[in-house]
Amino acid sequence: MSGAMIGMLMASIFITLGELMLFFLYKNRTPAMEPFFERVPPSQLAIGIVAVAYPTWAGIGALFALLFLISVREAPGGGLGSPNLVFTVAVVVMSLMMAAPIMYLLRRVVMGVVALTITFIGLFGWFLPYFVR
Repeated sequence: MSGAMIGMLMASIFITLGELMLFFLYKNRTPAMEPFFERVPPSQLAIGIVAVAYPTWAGIGALFALLFLISVREAPGGGLGSPNLVFTVAVVVMSLMMAAPIMYLLRRVVMGVVALTITFIGLFGWFLPYFVR
């Protein structure tokens, strides 16, 4: 349950930053983005982000809570300010690996992607382990 709640917190942050990034991409669109924004109006995209974010992030949070419980059982031991070093390092590495291509694709809003990545690492890598136990 706590994993899903932390996922919902991440969804709230994702929606806020995602909508700001969408606005910036729409206002400063490149010719390559023009066909995309002609097919999908920004208002529909914004509503879609809100509709999908909460259930998706709640599911991701629940999944990470289960992964944490497994990692505590299989590889106990804290470190880096976390109750389980293996879990935290795995979250950090996975987050950076997933964020790198997104940063490359969305170079115009790279700071938003960085902010979301740091938030994800903080919430799921350090915050979640203290509430799942």
